[in-house]
Amino acid sequence: MTGKIFRSTFFVAIAVLLCSLGIIMGVLYSYFDDVQIGQLKDELRLAAIGTEESGLQFLKKIDSDHFRVTWIAADGSVIYDTHADASVLENHADRKEIQEAFETGYGEEFRYSKTLFERTAYEAKRLSDGSVLRISTSQKTMMILLVGMLHPVCVVIAIAICLSALLASRMSRKIVEPLNSLDLEQPLSNNTYEELKPMLLRINQQHRQIESQIQKIQRKTDEFQQITAHMQEGLVVLDKETNIRSINPSALKIFAADADCVGSSFLMVNRSSELRQALNNALDHGHGSAMQEMDGRAYRFDMSSIQSDGNLLGAVILAVDVTESRNAEQMRREFSANVSHELKTPLQGIIGSAELLESGIVKKEDTPR
Repeated sequence: MTGKIFRSTFFVAIAVLLCSLGIIMGVLYSYFDDVQIGQLKDELRLAAIGTEESGLQFLKKIDSDHFRVTWIAADGSVIYDTHADASVLENHADRKEIQEAFETGYGEEFRYSKTLFERTAYEAKRLSDGSVLRISTSQKTMMILLVGMLHPVCVVIAIAICLSALLASRMSRKIVEPLNSLDLEQPLSNNTYEELKPMLLRINQQHRQIESQIQKIQRKTDEFQQITAHMQEGLVVLDKETNIRSINPSALKIFAADADCVGSSFLMVNRSSELRQALNNALDHGHGSAMQEMDGRAYRFDMSSIQSDGNLLGAVILAVDVTESRNAEQMRREFSANVSHELKTPLQGIIGSAELLESGIVKKEDTPR
């Protein structure tokens, strides 16, 4: 979070710096451009007064590398130019600023060079004799000014980047410090930003809900452990990977295992193929069962899958000692066989005598016997 705040603050500061730099340069360029044009107009008025009074004598005394003065006759021909021979200059009647000066008394025009790095400003004024006096000067465009100021601008940007990084780093640490010191175990005891209070209230409410749910789960767990601890039957709870999650004392005794088996695979407790097949049936089809003798005792294993919202969570194994019932069944069968065997011999005599009586073969005097 500190890094994210640092990057956001840093980039915002750089963006503001660049925008401010562009706006300031644009405003300053516009301001100084207006000042220069105003000075050019003032110089044109002074030159016009001098030309009206002294003519060429005044113009020939002008010696300046910063601006150029041209005197144009009413027909557009050049009478005098401070930077070139008037005889070789072309007619200026088609120039926009000259035409405006002839028509309105004053003309103005700006022309850019082919490279757009330089602009020439022209100011023209009509004199009383119908001729026009024009003054011009070359100006650097914003592009060339930026190129010329590239070195100081880069220095300023570099210094601003360093300061922005330093301030952004300190600010991000200062912003995040109260967040890192939050005590989420006791949300309402924190003295931090006012904007975080709703979140801390929700966290406190969630803590209470979680504590209540944990208490309910703990009570159910205690009840489950107390119930299973006193069960005569063995109970084993497995997850879907058949790892033991819970096993009661009776199951530990049946499988001759210890409490450390919790978390390990059921195969570590019992490797019987019958139980493994029954467990697979329970996981795949919902139920499985098997019979197995262990340490001279007979056990029936009933297995059922555990599911929630259609998802398999694991299985539960219930081991029931059926040794007594199996022995009782065996005794019943043996008793029935013995009774059948003991009664078979006398019953054969009775049946034979009954058949003789029925057939009428027995004499009358032998019938009672």
